[in-house]
Amino acid sequence: MKTIEVKLDPQSIAAAIAELQQYQKDVESKTRLLAQRLTTLGAEIARIKIVGMGAYYSGELLSGVDGYYSPTLNAGFVRVTSDHVAFVEFGTGVVGQTNPHKNGEYLSKAAWQYASGAKIFTTKEGRVGWIYPTDDGGFRFTEGMASRPFMYETALELQREFPRIAREVFST
Repeated sequence: MKTIEVKLDPQSIAAAIAELQQYQKDVESKTRLLAQRLTTLGAEIARIKIVGMGAYYSGELLSGVDGYYSPTLNAGFVRVTSDHVAFVEFGTGVVGQTNPHKNGEYLSKAAWQYASGAKIFTTKEGRVGWIYPTDDGGFRFTEGMASRPFMYETALELQREFPRIAREVFST
């Protein structure tokens, strides 16, 4: 924390006001830098998590990761534009139900349901799942997929890194 000494005379008070105004500008600048660094790091972490959790198929999910900093809000956002991001994050079907997201509170808030929907059916063998089209024009049966909570883990890692990065930014 910065210390500003003031004597009770007009020149000292004017100097203290100028110093406080500069300090305010420095803090505002550093908070912008902190938000920008965390946003960039968050997008990098998310990409690493996608690959590390084996959620890399066509590359759509990975290429959909974006770190966006809004100067107006002085806020950063790590977002994923892929249509299937929620399915990867939370998992699907009976496989997802037996390997759910690490944070049940998030599942509840999202009102996430496993093995539900109009396309779900049970095979003669008793397997529960659905059929989806493949890139080669065929079809494939699936019982779903386990949760790969890459965004949740990205948030946890950013929480761990925040103090270190804040110290770096504000120590200069």
